[in-house]
Amino acid sequence: MATPLAAQLAQIRAPSTNALNLKAQKKAHSRSLLFDERHAANQDFDTLFHICYEGYQDLCRLDTRFANFAGSLFSEQSKQEERTHMTAAQNQQLDLVLEDFMRLLGNRLLLKPGMKSMEWLIRRFNVHANNTACFILTFLPYHTLPVFSSMLSILPELTPAAFNFLRPYVQSSADLPHQAIVYTAAHNREFFDVFNAHTLRVCRHQQQYPALLSFWSSIVSEAVALMLDRSLIGRLQLQQQNQEEIVLRVMPMLAEGLFMHSAPDFRIGCFMVLTVLSSKAQLSEDVLAEMMDRVAFRWADVAHAGLICLVVLAQRKQTLMLPKRTFRSLVSLDRLVEDLVLLQQHYKVGKLTLGIVLGLLKELGKPRDPERLRYLRLLLEANLMQPDLIAIALQSILRLSRGIDPLQTSEDSGDTQTALRELLLQLTKSETAGSTIRLALESLGPENQKFSSEILNDHLAIPEEAAAVVMQDVNEVSAVMTFEEAVGLTMGRTAAEVSFLSYADSDLLSGLSVAFLAAHQSSELLHQFSELIALRKPFAMTEPLYFSFFVRIWCGYYPAIARVAAIHMLSNYFKTETLIADVQMLLPYILHALDDVSKSIRQAAAELTLVLAASYHAVHDDLLEQSELPVLGRGGQLYGQDVEAIAWLPWKVTIMFIHDWLVPHLEEFRLEAGQISRYLVDMLIGHGNSTDIAKDASKFKTSQRATILHWLCSQVVVTPIFSVKIGLLPVLMRVPKIGQITTGTLLTPLLASTIELGQMAIQEACAKEHVDDSQYVERVMEIVRPNDSETLQILKDCICSLPGAAGHLLVLAAFRRLRSVWPQMKSQTQMSFGKTMLDLAASDVETEHTDLEQQEALGILLTAKLSTEVLQSFLQECPRLATQEVAKRRRTLTTQRSGEQNIKRANIVLEAVESSATHAKIPILGRLFDVLLDLQAYKEQSGTELHYLELLVMNSVLNILEQSPTTPIQKTDVQQTALLLVSVLAGIAPELILHNIMPIFTFLNSSILQRTDDYSAYVVKQTMDSVIPRVMDSLRKQHKDPMAGVSELLLSFAAAFDHIPSQRRLALFKSLMNLVGADGYLFALIILLQNKLPNNKRVPPFLVDLLDCYQVEVLLKKLLGLLTFQQTIERYMATISDSLGPDPTFSAHLITNMSSKMLREDAVHKITYFSMLFEDKRLASRIAQAFTPGRAQIERIRVSMSNAIDQILSLSRQCQSSNQKFTTVVRHLLKGADTQACYDALRSFEVRISDRRSEPAVAHDACLSLLASLISIIQTCENQSAICIAVTCIDRIAERFGKKGSVAVIEAMNTVIGKRCLGATNTETQTTSLLTLSTVVRILGDECVPFILRALPKTLSILENAIDDGNCNQRLHNAAFLFFSAVLAYTPWAMAGPNLDLLLKVSHGSCNSGLGEDCSAQRKATLNLTAKQIEPKDCLCALDRTWNNAMGEDPEALKEQLQVLETLIARLKKSAVSRHADAFTKLLIKAFDLRRIQFCPKTEDSYEESEVVGVEAASNHVALSLIYKMNDTIFKPIFVQLIDWAASSSPAAKIQRRTALYNFLIHFFDVLKVGELYVLTEYVLMKFVQSIVTSYSALVIEDITDIMKGVILSDEASRLLWVKVIQTLHQTFIHDQDGFWQSPTHFRPVSEVLLDQLKPAAEASMTSQLITSITELVGAGDSPKHHKTINAAVLQHARSDVPAVRLAAVQCQQSLTNRLGEEWLALLPEMLPFISELQEDDDELVERETRRWIKNIEDVLGENLTPMLQ
Repeated sequence: MATPLAAQLAQIRAPSTNALNLKAQKKAHSRSLLFDERHAANQDFDTLFHICYEGYQDLCRLDTRFANFAGSLFSEQSKQEERTHMTAAQNQQLDLVLEDFMRLLGNRLLLKPGMKSMEWLIRRFNVHANNTACFILTFLPYHTLPVFSSMLSILPELTPAAFNFLRPYVQSSADLPHQAIVYTAAHNREFFDVFNAHTLRVCRHQQQYPALLSFWSSIVSEAVALMLDRSLIGRLQLQQQNQEEIVLRVMPMLAEGLFMHSAPDFRIGCFMVLTVLSSKAQLSEDVLAEMMDRVAFRWADVAHAGLICLVVLAQRKQTLMLPKRTFRSLVSLDRLVEDLVLLQQHYKVGKLTLGIVLGLLKELGKPRDPERLRYLRLLLEANLMQPDLIAIALQSILRLSRGIDPLQTSEDSGDTQTALRELLLQLTKSETAGSTIRLALESLGPENQKFSSEILNDHLAIPEEAAAVVMQDVNEVSAVMTFEEAVGLTMGRTAAEVSFLSYADSDLLSGLSVAFLAAHQSSELLHQFSELIALRKPFAMTEPLYFSFFVRIWCGYYPAIARVAAIHMLSNYFKTETLIADVQMLLPYILHALDDVSKSIRQAAAELTLVLAASYHAVHDDLLEQSELPVLGRGGQLYGQDVEAIAWLPWKVTIMFIHDWLVPHLEEFRLEAGQISRYLVDMLIGHGNSTDIAKDASKFKTSQRATILHWLCSQVVVTPIFSVKIGLLPVLMRVPKIGQITTGTLLTPLLASTIELGQMAIQEACAKEHVDDSQYVERVMEIVRPNDSETLQILKDCICSLPGAAGHLLVLAAFRRLRSVWPQMKSQTQMSFGKTMLDLAASDVETEHTDLEQQEALGILLTAKLSTEVLQSFLQECPRLATQEVAKRRRTLTTQRSGEQNIKRANIVLEAVESSATHAKIPILGRLFDVLLDLQAYKEQSGTELHYLELLVMNSVLNILEQSPTTPIQKTDVQQTALLLVSVLAGIAPELILHNIMPIFTFLNSSILQRTDDYSAYVVKQTMDSVIPRVMDSLRKQHKDPMAGVSELLLSFAAAFDHIPSQRRLALFKSLMNLVGADGYLFALIILLQNKLPNNKRVPPFLVDLLDCYQVEVLLKKLLGLLTFQQTIERYMATISDSLGPDPTFSAHLITNMSSKMLREDAVHKITYFSMLFEDKRLASRIAQAFTPGRAQIERIRVSMSNAIDQILSLSRQCQSSNQKFTTVVRHLLKGADTQACYDALRSFEVRISDRRSEPAVAHDACLSLLASLISIIQTCENQSAICIAVTCIDRIAERFGKKGSVAVIEAMNTVIGKRCLGATNTETQTTSLLTLSTVVRILGDECVPFILRALPKTLSILENAIDDGNCNQRLHNAAFLFFSAVLAYTPWAMAGPNLDLLLKVSHGSCNSGLGEDCSAQRKATLNLTAKQIEPKDCLCALDRTWNNAMGEDPEALKEQLQVLETLIARLKKSAVSRHADAFTKLLIKAFDLRRIQFCPKTEDSYEESEVVGVEAASNHVALSLIYKMNDTIFKPIFVQLIDWAASSSPAAKIQRRTALYNFLIHFFDVLKVGELYVLTEYVLMKFVQSIVTSYSALVIEDITDIMKGVILSDEASRLLWVKVIQTLHQTFIHDQDGFWQSPTHFRPVSEVLLDQLKPAAEASMTSQLITSITELVGAGDSPKHHKTINAAVLQHARSDVPAVRLAAVQCQQSLTNRLGEEWLALLPEMLPFISELQEDDDELVERETRRWIKNIEDVLGENLTPMLQ
């Protein structure tokens, strides 16, 4: 068994890096993802970096964010970085960078570049061992892939505890299953927290990717579900506690994630987790509301997923109202109702819908009410809620409509109540939700039942003459008149008619209606009403007056209770009277009542049906078999019309209809509105969906069902009540035919009479009954059938014959019906209606029809599917426009209008043809071409272009041909005709030809171009002359480069080069060039011929002949495709150059399908080919003539040739020709007199030499030999740009070949540092020179000493002057500091002494110049290098000499000075720091003295307090870094020296120095606990070290006592010092580990001065920190004797005359009680008298704090203190 010492040694050795174990190091180096262990062990870092850096570069191309790591993880310096040599702070900073990179890499980890980059992190930085958690989490989303197993194989033996679950899979190499991760996340809290923190950090930095977010969502949601399931174990209280812990663990992560709008996928994952959490855990209402608000906040990108989450959350809420912000977000969604309908298939959306409904109701009465009501209707009609929730919603609506709902707060509640009543009425009639709404209303409690019935049925008709003498409105009459007064209106008046259902106006109906409404709620008054003489009740069985009145009431727009009373009147009548007539006249109206939305009316109608059934049965039993009762109302009594218009039912059929059809199903009719309609349809048809109905229907003969249908149709036709028509028409129209009886035929009279009645009469009648007139007309129009010629003719007459202004209602309904029946109409009927529509659409609005009718007719023509026959008939009737002799004689007004009408008609015809052309057939093509020719002739005849009509024809032809099978054309004459047609089309629609140009010319290439006959040549020329110019114009108008289209055109002719007869070739191509423009595209033809026919020997002579056809100016300026006036051959060369680029543009149309190598070879070939063309004597002589002196174009051509040389040089660079040859050419050009040519040559050479792929081994001698020419250029040229480029060339040569020619390079440097380069006044020249100097120093090192010593002072002087004058730019600044960095890196001794002082001063000035972040970064890098390279003594002396200069510039300059000092400290070992301790101390004292210098006294130039604090923070940090490098023996004297220094000055200065010192001591004592651990770790085997804090505390006690005795809190500076001293003491108290403050010699002086400060601190309101310090002192003193002393002193302050002091004493006692508890309350007997006094204190605050102190004492002791105080 190991000893404790051995165990401790093993624990220390565990994190060791095996610095001396080479075998262990080699094994660690062999850990690799990409290579096997043996291969990886033999790789050095240079080889590995080269491999991995390629992958990193690929990553940077994929994502530019990776470029941020180029200077750190993937820099050249990273190859030498060793984590074991770094400090803890450096390693910590490196960990942040590594983890940031791995989080960003996760998205592209599986890519090869990603694996290479990760390989570098593993091999160089050991991320698998040092950053294990982030490393594993980066791979974890890919746990099912082989790469995860590779990752597991390289993990260290010791991994974080959160990932211990991976150990079995590391050993077995098995795949990690998904369920194992879920189980770990649910049971391992560390892994759960680490995983969530990693994902949150990725999303915060916007580095999220789908693989991680989907993986996180699934793992966390499943884990949370598993945790919640596991929590349901044990007692209920334990379960709740477990759930609360889970919620508290998950909720912070969700709260942050729900607000991450930049990561929508992560928000969706949070929705999933929140859904699981809310489903399985009991969340409070406040938590649910807050989560709902967070889900709905700015959720445009995740609205659908958020809506699902809200559905679940709303289901868990106890309260029905939604949070206000959630409600606002929901109603702002565009498709809320549609989304809820979709979600209803999988989720319970009812509660969320109810919350939205209640929210809308709450906001009624505010602006935008109509929109809220629309939302309400949509939500309620969508059937999204369960019945109980619908009942709640309706109950709220009812309360609000009655004005008793607390939700309604608007003053304008009357309008809201009316709108809600109308909404309820509309909902009950809804086709989708009407039945559900009605059932919910009927299920409401008794307090709402009556009112809901009133709302749904509270509508009174407005009769024409009812009480016209008294009032206009029946409602008002019934409201203000008693029954007796209403009856008085009818006294003495008798009905002239025998029925109230006749169409004739009644003088008595309105008065009786008023009287009935006044009596309908009283049975006694109803009895009196029924006995009125005007009703003639005794004659009810002989004339229909009595019955028809009550029919009018229950079928009219009256309250439901009145309608029910009317039905009950007849029920009571038939219960007491015996039938003596057949009252089948009531049956249609009873059917209407059985279909009413009100259940009470359906119940009353069902009761009346039962009573009638009993009456009919009783009479039938008494009658003989062949006998029957007379029909009441027959003979014109009922409707006042011819009796033949009504088909009455036979007696037996009437009895059968009542007994066998209605009675058995009355219960169903009563329960559900609409059931009677479905039942009637099934019975009339003879079959039904249910077995019972089918069985019932089979009992009746077809003739009987036909008789009932005929009877119902006749009743609907003649009844004057429109609501009955509307109710029964849909039932009848669903029964098209029974036997030989057709419903449409029977209802045709209704259609005809409705149209004959007219719009005004219909609207008036519907208004009386409160019926929607458009709904009624729509129902009537449904009578029209597509195969019924009679109804179709009526429909046509309605459309054509009605006056436009008076019949819009009927006309619109007729057009809508025509649209619906059009597809089923026969072809002949369609043709007839089509002609009618065409006549209407083309008619003159002013004389014939309205614009509305024209628009409707045109809409049918354009939207209906017109057959080929209809289209042919339209085209045959299309007027010929070219027959008008508009140019021969003077137009009259009539002919002009006639022509306009013809064009309008043709326009309509062609639009109709185009809209239906997709399903038309070939036969109409001939007529379309006739129309096209007619349009062409009209244009030639009149000069008017009808472009729109031509476009319609062409679109129609194109659509027909696209839908029709095509056959290849074989005949030559057809081909030629087709080409001529194309020529014609090019003049009409060039845009259409543009999109089909290549098939045309490909066709030319493969056929007609090969023919030798003259007609074919004519056709080709005609096609080219017509098509090409228009295509070119079209391309230019579209603002596009025509190269794409022209290149394909030229390619067609180039491909046909060998097939074109030789005698026609030159003329054809010349014509082609003239058409497309030889000045712009002849170069393209040359290139295409080269590509297409590279080895054809006939092509070069042909091109020479073609070039010879143009003038030399064109040849050089235009012919070769130049873009501007000054350029000539450049376009040809530009094409070749563009093809070699990374992203070719216009050359892609000419040079295609080549690799990069092939492109370079092709470029060389093209340049050679081009030169070969100009070797021809004819062209050479023509060019020579152009350079004849005196010609106007000579200078222009000369400039163009210079540009050509530049292009050739550029191409030679891209083609990578020999460097030696290239250098020779450049040398010759530099000797020339042309400055521009020299500049171009230098620029080309600079680009060429920068390309590291060129031949370095062969060309270095040639390049070095060029240095002399470059020096000559610098010394003689006056062009600064040329000098700059020459210096840049020297830079490039030195960089590549400097080590092989150091002598030549140094000689060139002597020129560079001369007055024409570094000494020039041009800033750019100076910058370039400095960059060159930096390069040469980096390449040659010590060999540069001769010119470095001359260049350094000059550079420092240049930079200093530029900064002082304010003329320094960023490039010059950075170049100078780059030169300084090079000198410091390779010859640091050259920078020592005055140069270093000047460098630091220049840095101070740069810091204050505000040149930007880039300059600051470069400057800081140079200063950092200064601290690392300069000898410590020289560096410290320079810092000391320049300290005052830095202080005079800017606080930032001081901070950078301190940063240099800190870097120097970090660089030195402890022994070196000890040797230079005096120098460090001197600088430290200067830093601490900043506050005194700035504030004693304070001037306008002094720093601000915040600036001083910032510098002091940096000084403290540097001081602590210095202390870490010292031992106690060295630092303690320095510490004493600092204390003496702070105390040895004037009083004002002493305060400032001590403030700075104690500000440092606060941080010093705070961090020494870390130092203590460090000492313990280092010397654990030697001895136990005492507390460092307390050992140094003894040194400041005397100084603190002196300060506290003399402090004046009214002075601001003294007050700040007092605070710093108190904070310092607090740090010493809390870090006392060896009982230092228990000693009376230490405790007494400090306690006395602290307690003495209680009074002045209380008077200055500064007791908070003092009380805290006193409390910590007592805790550190931990002695009953000390406790007693402190208690007595504090209690004495409790009797002070100053209330603030007494208050401070009480608060101090409170703090001591809370801190020490019972230990302090051992002194309670001494406190009690003081407590009693303080309870009665005059100051309210003191009394309140005393009570709080007593409460604290009672909480600690657990007993009441009142008896003790008494």
